[in-house]
Amino acid sequence: MIKEMFVIARECVQHPRRRSIWSAQQGGYICPEIHEVEQREREEISYAHANQAEPKASISEQFKLVFLTAFGGTLLFALICVVIALAAGRQVPSLYEKVITGMFDLAKIGFGAVVGLLGGQSLQK
Repeated sequence: MIKEMFVIARECVQHPRRRSIWSAQQGGYICPEIHEVEQREREEISYAHANQAEPKASISEQFKLVFLTAFGGTLLFALICVVIALAAGRQVPSLYEKVITGMFDLAKIGFGAVVGLLGGQSLQK
């Protein structure tokens, strides 16, 4: 399952503006032209059933947008947390400590969202 999650994440980063469908013939996600998508999905499902493989869900543009937004927000809050911690120095004032803790909490929430999105997508059939 973790391998599938990395495959989905890589596909979201490589082709963020196009729908991706799983190709059992090619062993990975492909991005067919817009007018070919429905026909290719039907072909891949019938190919998977014929070879007794389990078809995987396609990845929509909307999912990719949500995933990349959550991933970018997580990186942003983690970066802000590190920068503020470095700027505060060894003796961190209590206000800085609260801001750092808040930013770290947002980064943790974002990490949970990213893992949840990838896990949910990998479980869809």
